[in-house]
Amino acid sequence: MSEFDRDGGEAAQGRRLPVIIRIVDRLSAIFAYGAAAAAILLAASVFIDVTGRAFFNKPFTGTLEMTAYWWMPMLTLLAYAFTEQKQEHIKVTILLDTLPVGMRRIVEGSFSLLATGLLVALTWYTWVDAARSARIQETTAATPPIAIWPFKFFAVAGLGLLALQFAATTFRHFAGHLPQTEEYDSDADLG
Repeated sequence: MSEFDRDGGEAAQGRRLPVIIRIVDRLSAIFAYGAAAAAILLAASVFIDVTGRAFFNKPFTGTLEMTAYWWMPMLTLLAYAFTEQKQEHIKVTILLDTLPVGMRRIVEGSFSLLATGLLVALTWYTWVDAARSARIQETTAATPPIAIWPFKFFAVAGLGLLALQFAATTFRHFAGHLPQTEEYDSDADLG
């Protein structure tokens, strides 16, 4: 169970998020659909390859390259922001669980702010690499060559949205929207 439940989170408690945060959340959901599409396309290309190899002795050319350079990066990088929005990344909270709610929000908000800065830097580096790759029309060494440069921009988009989602998480922590669990809500009622 996530610490932030969209249906029982801010709206159920009468808190309205700023428009920019809602836009970032919506983009994260849209990108998650892109990741799901990449998973379906990955499965379809592997199925076609295996079927062609087994029954027709003709594999689907470029399956390995498409899987490695197209589908897997899209599948992972486009889903990260949605996972962050839902607060479903793996966290080790053994020390955080001992903190009072207010202090935990400050600590987690500070780490989210640090993560935002690191992700902005990583997005910039990925943009530089994608632009260089587009300039030279980068392809694989396979025969026939498979274009990989367009899919590097999916990495830029995914990391950029993850940075924005971490910024939204930072806001949520500092504004008191996270963490949202029954345990913390009952602690807040006591104090």
